[in-house]
Amino acid sequence: MAPLLTKDVEEVMRVVLTCLPAPPFPTAGGSRPSPSAHGGGGGTEDRISRLPDAVLSDIVSRLPAKDAARTAALSRRWRRVWASAPLVLDDSDLLRALPGGGGGGPARFDWFGTTDAVSRAIGAHRGPIRCVRLTCCSMALAARLGVLDYWLHRLADGGAEDLVLVNRPMPNGLHLPPDVLRIASLRTLYLAFWSFPDTAGLPCGPAVFPRLQEIGLCSVVIDARDIDHLLACSPVLEKLAIVACFFVPSHVRIRSRSLQCLVLWRSLTNELAVVVAPRLQRLILWQEYPCRPDSVFITRIRIGYATVLKVLGYLEPGIHQLQIGGTVIESGTKMIPSAMVPSVKVLALKVRFGIRKEAKMLPAFLRCFPNVETLHVLSREADEPAGKLNLKFWQEVGPIDCLETHITKVVFDRFRGERYELAFLKFILERAQSLLKLVVVLANGDQASVDEMLTKLKSLTMAKRASECPTLLAVARDGDSAWCFQRASDLSVSDPFDW
Repeated sequence: MAPLLTKDVEEVMRVVLTCLPAPPFPTAGGSRPSPSAHGGGGGTEDRISRLPDAVLSDIVSRLPAKDAARTAALSRRWRRVWASAPLVLDDSDLLRALPGGGGGGPARFDWFGTTDAVSRAIGAHRGPIRCVRLTCCSMALAARLGVLDYWLHRLADGGAEDLVLVNRPMPNGLHLPPDVLRIASLRTLYLAFWSFPDTAGLPCGPAVFPRLQEIGLCSVVIDARDIDHLLACSPVLEKLAIVACFFVPSHVRIRSRSLQCLVLWRSLTNELAVVVAPRLQRLILWQEYPCRPDSVFITRIRIGYATVLKVLGYLEPGIHQLQIGGTVIESGTKMIPSAMVPSVKVLALKVRFGIRKEAKMLPAFLRCFPNVETLHVLSREADEPAGKLNLKFWQEVGPIDCLETHITKVVFDRFRGERYELAFLKFILERAQSLLKLVVVLANGDQASVDEMLTKLKSLTMAKRASECPTLLAVARDGDSAWCFQRASDLSVSDPFDW
């Protein structure tokens, strides 16, 4: 694997930072508390200080770290409140810009000063810990001084619930201390730009992470056996996200009785195997690795025991070799019940229709999911078209259960007006007997392009229709798609591919 260049590192960093949980506060560095809060200015009566300790503690825990600490200067009462309130620490609130970073050049930040400020904040606060988000510290310095181990011990002792730990300012493969696996109180854990500790010999079992519900591994160097260890240690885990990992690990195996959402985001791996996941509802695949969008690779997607899987995509016939049970799905595969996943209701495919081999896989993929109700098709442009398919091919395709019985909505994204795209859309209209809506999202919002594509779409109005009255809707793309990591992994959104 070729090393990443500086600009590549910056792009990977950008991708990772957009996938991290949101900061605990909408803005960092809030205003100082008003002097009137402690009755020292203007003779205003101090009513806030009369509130019960539990209420004051909740107020302080909702302030940015600097503002929360400042309340200790208000009075002896407030000093006690800050010391006992649950600590919510986001080190971006402590980050300071260094002088001399202007003039159009890149901003310079005091990473070392931020590291020291974090140590002082954690050391001075002896109460419980709720949330710690460290994205701006010099982790190499913290490890060299031994304070990183101290932080992790304090997080364990303080009962930390949410932890984001990013190795900044430059990723360097720093080894994550194994003590992170001893914070049994965690509910969410996101790690970025670390080498994961070797779990051989470490405690394993449900007592390690008895409350952990969400794990994010972002550009983390980790072995498959260590992912196995994490899953075995997390009995109530609901979400696992692997972000910006380039063939590390090379094989991902999922065995979890609790997992509901699995996301492989901007990552590449040789094999993703859902071995046993009886509660898995969502499998999200977005495998365009940042800085290497044209990498040639094949990923085998194996679906084993996943009886409630409802949302799946984006499957790509150009890079995904699909295996269901013991059957490898190919264009001529004879469908048997064990090679189908009947629970899937929302399916998303990414296809280069200009490449015959890929387009021919669509019927085979669709037959694997007989009860799909919503189909999303993202049309990718082929650099060098090879053997385009015409309408005759689609006319000769045999029966497809989901298309002829269950599909009510089809969204065709990034339509460029090519003949092979129109051939597929006509095939949908002619076969989808329950179709209620066909949405075509135009690839280019330029008015001239829109007019041209709309002219080509008029031919669909003359096509035979299996459904009595499907609605045809053409939509011009307005900026970037709303498709993002947060939407893809949000279980409260029934169709993450819709926008």
